[in-house]
Amino acid sequence: MKNTALGTLLLASLFSACQTTAEEPDQANTLSPETTEIMSFKKGYQLYTIREHLGDSSSVKSSLSETAEMGYQQVETFGYSEGSFFGYTPDHFHDLLGNHELSSPSGHYLPMEIITPEVGPISTTSIPDILDAAEALGQKWIVIPWMNEAWRNAQGYEHLVVYLSQLGEAARERGMVAAWHNHDFEFEPIDPSDPEGMTAYEYLLQSLEGTNVVFEMDLHWVAFAGQDPLYWFENYPGRFPLWHVKDFAADTLTQVPVGQGVIDWERLFAKAELSGLEHYYIEQDVCSADRALDCLKESLAWTSKQDFIP
Repeated sequence: MKNTALGTLLLASLFSACQTTAEEPDQANTLSPETTEIMSFKKGYQLYTIREHLGDSSSVKSSLSETAEMGYQQVETFGYSEGSFFGYTPDHFHDLLGNHELSSPSGHYLPMEIITPEVGPISTTSIPDILDAAEALGQKWIVIPWMNEAWRNAQGYEHLVVYLSQLGEAARERGMVAAWHNHDFEFEPIDPSDPEGMTAYEYLLQSLEGTNVVFEMDLHWVAFAGQDPLYWFENYPGRFPLWHVKDFAADTLTQVPVGQGVIDWERLFAKAELSGLEHYYIEQDVCSADRALDCLKESLAWTSKQDFIP
C-alpha cells in the first residue's frame, strides 16, 4: 500500500497498538506454558547494511572485526557470486567469520533468472552450488530475497512457488530450510485490476504451506506497506523463524537506527514465540553520510538495553 494514506494508516496502527500492548499476553519471555526456559537470541545483523565496507579483503576483515567488537555474534550473508563471498571461497569466509567469533545461520541467495526482466521457469541447476556454499558456512536457512519488478504478477509468483518448493526439497535433504524474504511489493494484489483481491504475500503463504519453505519477515517493509506484522503472525503462526529488524522515522521514508524510529518493538517482540522466531538480524538499508557501522552500533546499543528483547 503505497499512497498518500500510508503515513496516516501506518502510524495509527503503530500507536493504537501501543495502547493495547498491556492487554496482550507476554509471549516474549517463555518458550511455552510447559517450560520456564528463557528465550534468548544472539545479536545478528545483515551484511548488506555495511556493503560499502566490503569492497576488498582488508575492509572485509576490519569491518567484521569492528562489528564483533560492538557485540554482534552472527551475520546473515548476501552477495554470493561466482563461487565466492566478497572474494573469499565459502570455506575461507567461514574461517574468517570464525576468527571473529561470528556465526551465520542464514544467507541471501539469488537465482539469476529472477533478477532479469524475462519471466519464465527458474532453473534449478544452481541449487547444488548454493546449498554447498551455505553448508560450508554452517547455514540452515537459504533465503531468496528479491525479484525483478517484471516478475511481480501471477505468472512470476507461480514460477517462484515452484522454484521455492524445489529449493526446499533439495535443502531438506541436507537438513536445511528454504525461505522467502519480503519487501513491500508482496502486499500489492496479484491482479492489479482487483484491488481487493489476494495479495502476493497471501498467495505465497498459502501456496507454500506444508512445504520446506518458511518466511523471513522484514518488519520494516511490512509496516511500510501499511500492514500490521501481528496480523500475519496470528493468521500464519510459526511461519516466520527469521526477522529483519530495522526502523524508520515518522515520515516512513527515512530509515534510522533501531529504537530511534516509530515502530513499536515491544509489541512485536511480545509475539516472538507466536511467529516462530529463531533468529533476528538488525539491518539498515540506508545510513546517511556513510554511517553504516555507526548505525549498526547505535541499533545494537538500543536493543541491548531493552528487557523485552532477550
